[in-house]
Amino acid sequence: MLMHNRSRVVSSYVWIMGVKNSAEAHESVSVSDIASLLLRRIDELADEMTAVIENAVTPYQQGVVDHETLRAASAMNIGAILGDLGRVNATASFESRENGRDRAAAGVPLTIVLEAYRVGARFIWEQVASAARKLSAGSEVVLAAGTELWQVLDTYSQELAEGYREEASARARSAEEQRSALFQALFEGHLAETNPWEAAQLLRLPQNGPLVVVAGEVPAVGRHALPRIEHILRDNLGLFSAWRLLPDIEVGVVALPNPTALLDELEEALSTCAVGRVGMSPPFSDLRETPSALTLARMALSSSLVGDGVTIFDRHLLEIAAVSAPDFMERLAKVALAGLDSIPKKERITLLETFGVWLDSAGSAQKASEQLFVHRNTVHQRLRKLEMYTGQDLGDPRSAALITLAFEIDRRP
Repeated sequence: MLMHNRSRVVSSYVWIMGVKNSAEAHESVSVSDIASLLLRRIDELADEMTAVIENAVTPYQQGVVDHETLRAASAMNIGAILGDLGRVNATASFESRENGRDRAAAGVPLTIVLEAYRVGARFIWEQVASAARKLSAGSEVVLAAGTELWQVLDTYSQELAEGYREEASARARSAEEQRSALFQALFEGHLAETNPWEAAQLLRLPQNGPLVVVAGEVPAVGRHALPRIEHILRDNLGLFSAWRLLPDIEVGVVALPNPTALLDELEEALSTCAVGRVGMSPPFSDLRETPSALTLARMALSSSLVGDGVTIFDRHLLEIAAVSAPDFMERLAKVALAGLDSIPKKERITLLETFGVWLDSAGSAQKASEQLFVHRNTVHQRLRKLEMYTGQDLGDPRSAALITLAFEIDRRP
């Protein structure tokens, strides 16, 4: 037991100096005699120590450990500690280690358990000091008893803490392994083989949505695409999520209670901590739909360009269409823009760049000219050249759609 404020011991020794030279001191009294006297009252002491702990440690008052369990642990510790006192130097304590494991398994915080041990240790020392008085033990004996007792208590508290940490670590590993297996089943479409409710509980997600899948591009194998994102979403937005790092992406499922109100906030949070491109699926309602949502999130990621930030599937359908069927789309762009192959590369780039800015400006030549720092008529002239080389009329909705799709395909690597 880790014992603080050992100065308390000094106050218990005050009486020693008064009996140091007293004729009543029995030099024949040993440390083991003190322990033996107390062991005769072990049941009584166990009851008293249990009451002291329950009164002094608030969680124990509230039943964090039931009375009978605490009483049994008190009796065990008193017997073990006093059994060692004056006989052997305690170097280990199987009982304390097991007690630590039991408390970890019950979910009692280690700080609370150690506080109970401190209270119990103080109680045992007070009993040792009282018994020494009754036996008129000499000062050397009392000092020896105190030294041995604190050594024993240190050993027991260390054993308790080690047992607690062993159990806590084992449980954490088990939970993480189970969580990892469920995560894999979730994204591979095998969730139906387990209980969806239990899976949702372990992943800390609702079984029924709304949910979204997020896929972030990692900078290198083993490095996060969205560092600390789970904590950021929980602490800043109150959103629960589950994440897994894969070789090429970091993927997560985010519970989004109100997509209409929270989608923009989620996008901003992802953009803030992302180190690369990020794609997001449309909202869905059933955990078992996660594999399909992951496919859409990957498509959104693939459709984005460097510097685009977060690409939300439902908001970037044209860009996503451009990468949905690579072979076909490449052929479409090649045919639609074939007329540009006959002009210098620099001019081709200028015409397509102007077209792209014009699209981003909602078809406004004036806004496009401001972005490009050219005259509005220059924008019109470049667009007419694009129409001439491609044989398409941007005033025709079908032609405009074709050139727009071809442009989105062409500008992607």
